[in-house]
Amino acid sequence: MTKVARKKSRLLYHPATPYLLSGPSVIIILVFLIAPMFFAFYLSTTDASLLSFASGKFSFVWLKNYTDFFQSSSFGKVVRATLIYVVLGVSLTYFIGLLTALLLNQNFRMKAVFRSMIILPWIIPQVVLVLIWKWMLNPKYGIINDMLMSLGIIPSNYSWFTETASAIFVLMLVTIWKQYPLANLILLAGLKAIPTENYEAASIDGANAWQRFRYVTMPGLKYVNSVLILLLSIWSFTNFTIIWILTKGGPVDSTATLSIYTYLNAFRFQRMGFGAAVGVVSLLFTLIFAIAYYQVIMKKQEGL
Repeated sequence: MTKVARKKSRLLYHPATPYLLSGPSVIIILVFLIAPMFFAFYLSTTDASLLSFASGKFSFVWLKNYTDFFQSSSFGKVVRATLIYVVLGVSLTYFIGLLTALLLNQNFRMKAVFRSMIILPWIIPQVVLVLIWKWMLNPKYGIINDMLMSLGIIPSNYSWFTETASAIFVLMLVTIWKQYPLANLILLAGLKAIPTENYEAASIDGANAWQRFRYVTMPGLKYVNSVLILLLSIWSFTNFTIIWILTKGGPVDSTATLSIYTYLNAFRFQRMGFGAAVGVVSLLFTLIFAIAYYQVIMKKQEGL
């Protein structure tokens, strides 16, 4: 072994090497993740407004912002809107992603073209995609509105965002359109990993298509499903862009999720302390859900 090689070997196995390699990542996490979380909690214990925060003239109120939020009439509405958005968004995104993955797992002509079309919504930037949908649904010059009006399905100058049901429908439509390509890719990878011998054995045993799907496909996707549903749930909990561009939380706060309510209080109503408290509550809800979901999945896997 040459002198240079011995020197490299000593550096590689030096006790400080792991810390030097992981140091930059730890610093980035501390600066851009941990520090903002602690600052948000600190801010949530104050009565800071947008102006007083800039001037530094605010006082501590400790947990008053949290009690005000939990006791307010908006708490139930915000939690309900968040749960509706998360449950509907995750379940429908998974369902459509699974259907398209099952389709792409078959052999047919133009398969590559169809796969490219499916991935297109995921490639388009989120803001651009939402603005395109908002333009197509415009009451006066929207393409979709014009087609539906010509068919007599909706009245002229119909606005999708003045009623709760139609606003939620559009939110789900755009959210699913944006997220289902990722679900499709992950589920398709899971389907490819299932051995074909399992299907052949099930067919020999007389299993029909539904039985093969139930007893071979779904058990084979259990690990993929657990990760995918967790990711989709966290993204839905924290989604802001789609809801804000389309509805801004309306009509009458019916689509104001925790992320929207945080922004409204912190910046529109200039209640920085209260908005920070709502943001901390949103973070805690997300963490509690993720931990509980992980524990349930682990128990199910241990029982298998």
